[in-house]
Amino acid sequence: MNSKKLTPGEISSSMEKIRKRYDEYISKFFKPRSLRDAFEGRYIKALRAGIDVSSFLLAEISAIEELIAREEQRVMAGPPRASAEKEPSFADKILEENRKRIEKYPDVPFHNDAGEEVRRLVGALSGLEKDHWPDLTTALRDTMYAMSSAEMLSLDSQLRFLASTNREEIPQFLTRLVSQLGKFPRNYAAIDREEKEYILEAGFFLNDLITVLERVQRVYTEMGAQEKRILDEKKAIIWEIINDFRLKDFKRRRRWDREES
Repeated sequence: MNSKKLTPGEISSSMEKIRKRYDEYISKFFKPRSLRDAFEGRYIKALRAGIDVSSFLLAEISAIEELIAREEQRVMAGPPRASAEKEPSFADKILEENRKRIEKYPDVPFHNDAGEEVRRLVGALSGLEKDHWPDLTTALRDTMYAMSSAEMLSLDSQLRFLASTNREEIPQFLTRLVSQLGKFPRNYAAIDREEKEYILEAGFFLNDLITVLERVQRVYTEMGAQEKRILDEKKAIIWEIINDFRLKDFKRRRRWDREES
């Protein structure tokens, strides 16, 4: 192997080339992202062990190129005939149905490696804040749930914590997730936990909001026609988000909820 020492610029360029080739390998051949993370881990260990970085990177370049060449040869040979005829499993069908239900919501690219469900849930909540929250403010202004009330101030704060005012902004709730996604090697258990916590909090918020709107409709039976129309329309939109993201059971149990039930 060539023992030529790489300059700092060549080391940086080689690292980017290897990362790019791993990304292509993972994306094109449906390989786990842990393969790139394993490379990052080997690089850190090599630095700590004082291994010659030039030799290490040249070996890694050869390794990823060989992996890609093997997969390309396998693809050119063609898949076994039986696999081409394989029907998608029941679980695959359910996952595909769930994905299609949330396709209509904007995909907010706060981080490309974040789960699609989280990105589109950010899109749904951001749309709620931008397009529907002002109308709800109008509809509720003459009720005990006006936006100056403690409960609506709390819900407004939660929405702003969960949503994004523009497609480039990271919702404040998700700063820990973005931090985890920026670490190498990645802690996938921590990433999964942060995504689940976001979905849980979004479910709590949406179900709390529905509870308020339903309570208003029960109590304020004499409210104006326009306010009634706004409440019906926004309630339907919120229910659609809850159903599309399967959040119906994500409810806080409060004292007054137990009394009403």
